Amino acid sequence: MIPIIRVNLRRAIGDRRLLALATVFPLVFILVTGLLAGSPKEPIGLVHPSARLLGLVAHTDDLKVRLEASRSSLTDDILRGRVVAGLVTLPARGGAQRVEFVTESAQIDAVQARTDVVALLDLIAAEGPDTRLTDAALARTHIPAPLSPFSYVAPSDLVLFLGLTVLVLSSGLVESRRLGILRRLAAAPVLRHSLVAAQIGSLLVAAAGQAIGLLVVGRLIFGVHWGNPVGVGLVLAFLAVAYAGASVLIGSWSRTEEQAVAVSVVAGIAAGMLGGCMYPLDVVGPAVRDVGHVVPQAWAMDAFVKLIYDHGSLASVLPEVGALAGFALVLSTLAARVYARTMYSPG
Repeated sequence: MIPIIRVNLRRAIGDRRLLALATVFPLVFILVTGLLAGSPKEPIGLVHPSARLLGLVAHTDDLKVRLEASRSSLTDDILRGRVVAGLVTLPARGGAQRVEFVTESAQIDAVQARTDVVALLDLIAAEGPDTRLTDAALARTHIPAPLSPFSYVAPSDLVLFLGLTVLVLSSGLVESRRLGILRRLAAAPVLRHSLVAAQIGSLLVAAAGQAIGLLVVGRLIFGVHWGNPVGVGLVLAFLAVAYAGASVLIGSWSRTEEQAVAVSVVAGIAAGMLGGCMYPLDVVGPAVRDVGHVVPQAWAMDAFVKLIYDHGSLASVLPEVGALAGFALVLSTLAARVYARTMYSPG
């Protein structure tokens, strides 16, 4: 297995076009789309805000608010784009109050607004119900770091280009079959499952290198806080296995290297669009959102939104990790069966 992985990686590294796809293109896309998206600074509407919330807003430089007279005026302003989301303070039992978050906006800014509101509510809860808001109390309270304007485009481009890179590597499998390498490997005293594992393993090594590089660049250059590291690792690991299985399938079915590359690019971009790599799935209707979840990209993006925007824990992304594990199991199993049939086929 190790010699096969070494040969496949040497061939992949020697392809300058593949290196550009794996490194230069993702960085350019993250930079351009992040700068176009900008840093969300749109107001958040407040209905019947408490003095504590108003005091907190006054001490928060990165938050803009707009006072609303009623729930209906808040909804109207959201639909007209004057605010991206809102907080409605409602009375509860025992003289307490509860705060409801409202959003009708089909904009990525609404996701940022939700994060800012959650941070505010966390600060309010930390003060306690009978604690008066003071400058000293604010100084002792941890305020989460503001989100980078690249917080959505960085993970979306990571998911998109990780898929494109791994899928395009399917052309190497076609070349191996054309040169008769697969037939010679099949004649060797090696289990077929080991050969399949070697092919998938080489794809996973390439995916790991690209993913780690983009994670580091996203954190150091673009200021993206990726969230729980174990959750991020599991999401990317199962996503990479799913991509690797799909890559082996494309390489097994394609008759030429050009065909494998063309199918990989079309499939990768189409799945990326369905899965929310081009735009948040929150901006589309329920039917399109449900259809988008037939591809693993959608589940990966759901997990990243939870990890980055909601500061979710590992437990919060277990449903998405489970779905990605299912994709990985199905695609890798299919890849093993199809690969075994193509080992003796002519180039």
